[in-house]
Amino acid sequence: MSIANYLPASVRSFERRIAGYLHVVTHPKYGGIAKFLIVMALMALALLARMAIAPLEAGIQYITFFPAIAIAAIIGGFRLGMLSSFIGMAMATFILTPPFYTVSFELMQRNMWSNVALFADALVVCFAIDAMHRYRFKYEAELIESKRNEARVVAINKELDEFAYIAAHDLKEPLRGIHNYASFLKEDYADKLDESARQYIDSIQRLAERLSTLIDRLLAYSRLGSTELAMETVDVDEVVDAVAEDLSRLWAEGVELRRAGRLGTVHGDATRIGEVFQNLISNAVKYNDKPSRWVEVGCDRRNAHPVFYVRDNGIGIQPHHQDSVFRIFKRLHEQNKYGGGTGAGLTIVKKIVERHGGRIWLESVPGEGTVFYFTLSGEA
Repeated sequence: MSIANYLPASVRSFERRIAGYLHVVTHPKYGGIAKFLIVMALMALALLARMAIAPLEAGIQYITFFPAIAIAAIIGGFRLGMLSSFIGMAMATFILTPPFYTVSFELMQRNMWSNVALFADALVVCFAIDAMHRYRFKYEAELIESKRNEARVVAINKELDEFAYIAAHDLKEPLRGIHNYASFLKEDYADKLDESARQYIDSIQRLAERLSTLIDRLLAYSRLGSTELAMETVDVDEVVDAVAEDLSRLWAEGVELRRAGRLGTVHGDATRIGEVFQNLISNAVKYNDKPSRWVEVGCDRRNAHPVFYVRDNGIGIQPHHQDSVFRIFKRLHEQNKYGGGTGAGLTIVKKIVERHGGRIWLESVPGEGTVFYFTLSGEA
């Protein structure tokens, strides 16, 4: 944590205000006249400060000029920083060196090495400050471009979601027509169709129903990108209780649901979080060929953000498939194996988690089981 976090609010506010002023006067789009006047005022203040510190004959000609040169470089860049160093050398030589207020070649010779030292120090400091300016301006330009690119990506994703929704919605009507006409054909011409023809019609209907299911999942996925989340403080234990009640048929079949302690609360959309747990728990039960099946739900709150997990003792996932399980409509098994499905569940889970500002990942040992971990931002 930055030390600035421990300062009083008034001090932090003053610090931000000064930083804002410096940003204005050092930005390249502002004219050099204002910077030049500021530099001249700085050198005048440096001279007055030196004269206030000690009498003219006390020496220490450069004590206030070097900080002024550094500030001038911060405000005006390399050129004005070096200009201020020449002004400082002139003031130190002809005002603060006896005989005072005298201009002569002899004075210049007498102060030559001192001025060379000041010039060398000023050169290094101005060069370093100018390099930092250049880095800052480059960083700001890259940050602006990054934000523009991010806005473009958000807009493109929104357009893709809208396109997917419209395309999927418009596909539903002709698909229903295909299914209905196949039914009419089967019913009206039943006495004229042989067994092979009836099987073909059955296949048409079955494929139409499957495509309709895929479109429904695509619609659900696209709506996730356009629908606002109903953010509130969510009791995750209550969400999992509701999911467990909805899946009561699984527990009646002998599947054991384990709860590893309290899950706590988060700030999120309760309905969507419920979808995450329902998909993960359903998958954990579906892809399990053990005689004794169990699913464990828990939360690790040892880190800054709680990590929820759903663990099972199922078939596991091969390492080379673990990166592809979140792809939409990606199935790792035959269509009718392990209860079928569209292959969109984990894709929807991933999108819900990411819309909450979290991430999801997995660990799996083939033949022993899988653990899905996920985080949600805005924890209560």
